Amino acid sequence: MPHLPRVLLVMAALHVSGPGHPADDSLLLADFPASLESLPWRVVNDGVMGGRSRGDFRPEDSSLVFSGTTNTDGGGFSSIRSRTHRFDLEGYTGIRLRIRGDGRDYTLRLTTWEARSKRLEPSYWAPFPTREGEWTTVDVPFSRFRPRWRGRWLDGPALEPRAIDGLGLMIYDGQDGPFRLEVDWIRAYRAPQPFSMAVYRWQKRPLLLLAENEGDPRLQRQLAAVEATWDRFEERDMVLIVVLAAGPSRAGERPLSENDADRLREAYGVTEDAFALRLVGKDGGVKRQADDVVPMEELYDLIDSMPMRQQEMRR
Repeated sequence: MPHLPRVLLVMAALHVSGPGHPADDSLLLADFPASLESLPWRVVNDGVMGGRSRGDFRPEDSSLVFSGTTNTDGGGFSSIRSRTHRFDLEGYTGIRLRIRGDGRDYTLRLTTWEARSKRLEPSYWAPFPTREGEWTTVDVPFSRFRPRWRGRWLDGPALEPRAIDGLGLMIYDGQDGPFRLEVDWIRAYRAPQPFSMAVYRWQKRPLLLLAENEGDPRLQRQLAAVEATWDRFEERDMVLIVVLAAGPSRAGERPLSENDADRLREAYGVTEDAFALRLVGKDGGVKRQADDVVPMEELYDLIDSMPMRQQEMRR
């Protein structure tokens, strides 16, 4: 049975990388509607302060729907809040949500047991946008949360992720009218560590292909050449790195951020609109560089002439 077209799979994977991809190490906090039983939620509308907004939530298919109508002649808000539960998110960067909204801005509201023990008992608020009718994944870093108590912003204390014990969603955008927010899940996420070529030192021989976008014909021809000789590629401990100026990039199975891609272009002296090939040895040095397609036979012969590769072949 022939092997799968792995280079094509690498390119396909470029389209699914990004926040919320299952490969990340995020921590699931709420998965709707399944978690409603283990982590119950309640409604708090502006009626508590004499307002006339209406809001509620319900499970629907594989999500939770928070909907209603806001009225700014009064409090102007509607919210839902989880039961108190100690999450202990020390070491995480923020909260990630998969949502489908209506184009209005919403607010993520957190509480902490540490703040609850203080005189003012603040909650922590951070706004996030939605796109009308479109499922999106939104990251809200802890650094964006500000303490609020009884309608006013406070200078502190700062949010302590280790002490978070409550989640909440709110609409309080100063607008009148209907609202609807669907929530698939809520997670805590860690910001990925910057990519470094050092991870391959003495282990792999990276082949970097840098291009403006995946439609570059030189990139496509070089990828096809790699695919046609994939067994020989793997035999020489090579790893494929695709760096795009317009579009997601990838190093082997790892998605690369835009900052990672920028650093790689700078490190290897390649502009955003150029195509370039860089073959890097296990010692980290560049062994072959080109601004056009290079026959794979030429690259393999070069690798096989290297003393380290000759030692590997004698084993």
